[in-house]
Amino acid sequence: MMRKWTSLALVPLIVALAVRLFVIFYYGPYVSIHSDDMGYYHSAEWLLQYGIFAYYTPLKPTVHMLPGITFILVAVIAIFGKGALGLYVGKVVFTLIGVTGILGVYKVIEYMWNRWIALCVGLFLAIYIPSIITDTLFLTEPPFMAAFAWTVYFILRAADEQRLKYIVGAAILFVVTIYFRPNVILWAVIALLYLLFKRYPLRLLVGHGAVVIGIVLVCLAPWWIRNALVFHQFIPLTDDSSNPLLLGTFQGINFPAPTNEVTVEHHILDVHPQLRPQSEHEIPWFKAEQHAAMYRIREWYHAHPGDFIQSYFWIKPGVLWNRAYYPIRVLGILPQTMKTIQHWLLWASVIGHAITLLLARGRRRQAIFVVLTLLYYTLLYCVFFAYQRYNEPIMWLMFMGVPTGVYSLMTFGARLFRGRRRSGVAA
Repeated sequence: MMRKWTSLALVPLIVALAVRLFVIFYYGPYVSIHSDDMGYYHSAEWLLQYGIFAYYTPLKPTVHMLPGITFILVAVIAIFGKGALGLYVGKVVFTLIGVTGILGVYKVIEYMWNRWIALCVGLFLAIYIPSIITDTLFLTEPPFMAAFAWTVYFILRAADEQRLKYIVGAAILFVVTIYFRPNVILWAVIALLYLLFKRYPLRLLVGHGAVVIGIVLVCLAPWWIRNALVFHQFIPLTDDSSNPLLLGTFQGINFPAPTNEVTVEHHILDVHPQLRPQSEHEIPWFKAEQHAAMYRIREWYHAHPGDFIQSYFWIKPGVLWNRAYYPIRVLGILPQTMKTIQHWLLWASVIGHAITLLLARGRRRQAIFVVLTLLYYTLLYCVFFAYQRYNEPIMWLMFMGVPTGVYSLMTFGARLFRGRRRSGVAA
């Protein structure tokens, strides 16, 4: 029996690996979106060449991001070089990380529900085109999804078994997620609420919480020390949230003039000509962007409050969830086809989650945990710049609503049938 279930878990992993390796070797090592992926790659090159963690320009240190993805690429480039071989190996490494994430998703859903629902979601991820694309590029999505899925798995195990080893595993993996996506930090509140919902003993929770805090402090201390030495100030995570905050004020309807972020940046340079993100004034530049963003948000809300609310609570969520990330056409799939698939999957998932919340007996806490996580990321990204790629690593949480909704309906129907049958027998 164990072999049967182990083989079942391997099915989505083998499919995912095969499809991604085909994409890598069929389209070649130089496929790129020429955006963040190349920025991360150059960051690794510059760290090896100059010993400086930079992003915008080689010799200027950055706090644009934490160095998780840079460290992975540094290891690849240092061993295999910057040529075609290094690029191939790097893409294979990111694919393996992505497949590890699918295994984590499988384990989470198997633990929450059952192996068949886990298989359904795992196979979906294996052939989901946006997932295939991000897993074959140098982006933060694959390592973040892998680390986050396994963090969720250990939280689920800790909530039920209350053992320190699961808390420690969750804490370590949570720090790993921070090194790739620091905006995960406040999700810890949802994890804590779930532990409380599961009646985690308060005294034990305090003790285990102290261990978690210690692990987080120790793992983030090198980053804090580096920032203090380089920038002479305490920077806990990054200082670049101002840019997506500013870009987010150009999404929606009736946002204030100017209607182009470049114009705003030119205005900042007119007022502060010494400020440029590519210079030693990176942090003051970010502060100036933040001030411009907050001014635009206040102006937008006071001038058109209805349009502001519609933009942040309807239009932006639609951008996040209803639009598939599809920057490069692969495997002959047309953009319109991907758009249609995404639309129907989204609404089927939303309906499925609603059904699950209503009918899932004995699993309602887990269903609430999933929905709160989805709401957290949706609200977070809508405050800033809504971009469909950002939600791709947690798309599995959304789309698991389809099989869980079907399963909840089936089990509910079975309970009704058994209840009526018993009533008939009793009569």
